[in-house]
Amino acid sequence: MVIAIALVIGLLATSCEDEKEVLVIEGNIPIKTSTLYIVGDATPAGWDVNNMYLLDMSEEDHLVFIYDGNLSKGEMKAYLAQGDWDLAPCVRPMTAGSPISKADNTESFQLYTGGEDLKWSVKDAGHYRLVFDLRNWTFSTTFLGY
Repeated sequence: MVIAIALVIGLLATSCEDEKEVLVIEGNIPIKTSTLYIVGDATPAGWDVNNMYLLDMSEEDHLVFIYDGNLSKGEMKAYLAQGDWDLAPCVRPMTAGSPISKADNTESFQLYTGGEDLKWSVKDAGHYRLVFDLRNWTFSTTFLGY
């Protein structure tokens, strides 16, 4: 019995030598999806979870989604899929009420399912270009006028 235990320990010790080196990936891994929707009282869709507004995928980079249109004063967030507030992954600001206004802005975002309900706050109604870069985890806003 002692010999059997010694053989098992010996095999375990030698098998560790053949293990691969662990690869550590720095930064965020790109979010791969074919759809991104915005929803909220600031958007054309309102708060209809089953009829969110589908963003355009960039032809140059399929991990970049763009909205070019009007926003009202109010709140908004983005989802990878529609139909369920709690199960669909949600793209949202790092802090609640992060402003969208006449001042152009680029900021990081986070991806969550459930949890705290963080939203962007549109301070100035008007025509905007919103760019969600799912490769670099950034959200950019450009005010284009009224």
